[in-house]
Amino acid sequence: MYVTTFYSFKGGVGRTMALVNSGVELAKGGRKVLLVDFDLEAPGLDTFEAVKTRKSAPGIVDFVRKYLDTGQVPEVGGYLRKCTGIGDAGGELWLMPAGTRKAAYAQNFRGIDWGDLYEKRDGFLLFEDLKAQWRSTVQPDHVFVDSCTGYTDVGGICTRQLPDAVAILFFPNEQNLTGLTRVVADIRSESEESQGKQIKLHFIISNVPDLDDEDRILERKINAFQKKLGFKREPLVVHRNDSLSLLNQVVFTKDRPKSRLAGEYRRIVKEIVRHNLGDREGALDHLKKAEKVAGLRSREFETSQFL
Repeated sequence: MYVTTFYSFKGGVGRTMALVNSGVELAKGGRKVLLVDFDLEAPGLDTFEAVKTRKSAPGIVDFVRKYLDTGQVPEVGGYLRKCTGIGDAGGELWLMPAGTRKAAYAQNFRGIDWGDLYEKRDGFLLFEDLKAQWRSTVQPDHVFVDSCTGYTDVGGICTRQLPDAVAILFFPNEQNLTGLTRVVADIRSESEESQGKQIKLHFIISNVPDLDDEDRILERKINAFQKKLGFKREPLVVHRNDSLSLLNQVVFTKDRPKSRLAGEYRRIVKEIVRHNLGDREGALDHLKKAEKVAGLRSREFETSQFL
């Protein structure tokens, strides 16, 4: 099980759209995928037609509320739903929503003190248990977590505790750069903890206008982000799409697979998969790179013998 959180400091960059398209693409290709709606203030994963389930399901908020009320970690099976019509090649798509769409949702969400949950109610262990239950109940190849924006306690759960990787989507302006500087530093600080982990970061420029960049504005912005956020590789790009299909929340990798947008989402999927050694494709990619490095070192050694 490989957990990737989709995060953006600001809204309006198509984060949830990217997550759903990526998840559907993997399920179409034979993987078992679990989508988790952790954008608790503005949930919406279950509004996509491709992700809708036959029954309304309780979700994250209900799961946490039940734990707080009983002191016992609930069985996660009652908070998961299998999506239909996805995964013809043997893949499956599952959903854990933010919560039931009832009037009590907002009240239940506001009633959770996340700081108190972690400080006094073993919140860290609660979500470690949740991850273990995902693994045993669904046995997913990939888990995609839709995170809330900005600096929040919930955002910290999504970007630091749960994931093996974080896909950071951003529009390349100063507001996003300033906000992401702290977020990226916090994520990288996980490796410095006593039992820390290296969380892979994927940087994705999103909602980019498809215009000539004669004045090299975009190039300079990319350079600024690379320097400030400490990454060298060119970020992935998702261009702005003005299609009215977006009003219907069309999943491009499913319904318009030959579109440029679908291709850009597939590149995100490829980048995530290649870092997941538990995925056959990712493991093969890793072995190929290892063989290439070994071959280069061997040739360097052979050359050095004649010098």
